[in-house]
Amino acid sequence: MKSFMYISSAPVARMLLAAAAFGLAACTNPVVMDSDGSAVPRVSSAPMPSTLPRYAQIDEALSCMKSTGTLRNVTFSVGSFADSTGKINTAAEGATGNFLPQGGSAAFITDALRRSGARVVSTYFGPPAASVSADFAINGIFNSLDFGQTASVDLRASGVGPLIATGWAQLSLTVQLDQASTRLNRQMSMIQRPVRYQQYGFGIGRDFSGTLVTGAASVEGQERLQMEALNGPIALGVIDVLTQEFPPLREQCIGSVEGLLEDKAG
Repeated sequence: MKSFMYISSAPVARMLLAAAAFGLAACTNPVVMDSDGSAVPRVSSAPMPSTLPRYAQIDEALSCMKSTGTLRNVTFSVGSFADSTGKINTAAEGATGNFLPQGGSAAFITDALRRSGARVVSTYFGPPAASVSADFAINGIFNSLDFGQTASVDLRASGVGPLIATGWAQLSLTVQLDQASTRLNRQMSMIQRPVRYQQYGFGIGRDFSGTLVTGAASVEGQERLQMEALNGPIALGVIDVLTQEFPPLREQCIGSVEGLLEDKAG
């Protein structure tokens, strides 16, 4: 025999309304009255924004380039940073559909040019209202984004043991310098940057006195693909094309990043 419990719909409705009202009250921040009687909204405290540390060698090279004054009267036009990797990310937490920014990475080119002492016309927000004559145009392309796993270990004895996984993403980008009026290519720089991933943990799957205990705990670390992996390499590509186009900059300022440029395609 099956038994069923019947609850009147009226009491249920009243309970649901009460719960909803309580939830709305709990989610609403109360207003605090200041000493002069004005309302001060109560807000949660949020962590202060962090400053991204610069790459020391790249910062030194850009400062040197600015100190020479070579680019003081040179104007560069900067467009969007194109993505030709064909890689789409829709599974990771916070993913917006792409692994790499579709236009914002051009801001790293603008930042590097300004720190080198040059004048910059930003066109990635659209063409300027008034025409500005530019000597050169600098654009960038993400050429490839490859993923791989260097090691994966799950070694357990009697159901207990370590878990280890390491992987990487290999990013390739190009920064090109063109003559603004004709789009004639003047210089090209190709940069590769690995982004590393590590995971270490401990797993268990064992019977203790008739009780089966299973589980795993791990810690992981991964460099940010959209920040550290982009701002430094893009700035390095800008330095590369500028020092190729302007020999005085190469003679005076290439020293601090020469080792990085020698390994730029490796």
